[in-house]
Amino acid sequence: MSEWERFAELLADENRLLGELGGAALGLTDALVVNDPDAIDRAERRVEAHRVLHGTAYAQRVAMQQRGFGKLTLAQVCAYAPPALRRSMHATVHELGTHGIALRLTVSNNKSLILAGMDRLARTVAVLQRAGTEQTGTYRRRGVVPPPDGSVIVSRRA
Repeated sequence: MSEWERFAELLADENRLLGELGGAALGLTDALVVNDPDAIDRAERRVEAHRVLHGTAYAQRVAMQQRGFGKLTLAQVCAYAPPALRRSMHATVHELGTHGIALRLTVSNNKSLILAGMDRLARTVAVLQRAGTEQTGTYRRRGVVPPPDGSVIVSRRA
């Protein structure tokens, strides 16, 4: 196997692993939407395992690229490739970019879901604290009237 074929293989492996990392991140999105702690934990461990695998493949490809071409970009290296590999390598680089964009969007969405869940948790705790520490209402002739926001029942908008 020539060095060019080995480089193309490393590039394809990196691309495949980035796609699998994106799939694992989408699985985490599903688990966050369902709000199942066990599913979230499993999905998070799966994402972490795929992240490590992709990081290793990326480091191998970058090391080989720097040894052979110094500071040339990946697109420049692909342009320099033999004609038999050039087209497939350009396609792989394009797909790598697409996977990267999809992963960034998924990670951004996951962060938003996590922050929304944390915000809802903080609001729920605040309602529970108010309900537990405030007086239940003011005395009137016919008894005690609870304040309108003193309920322990929490809506989705809490």
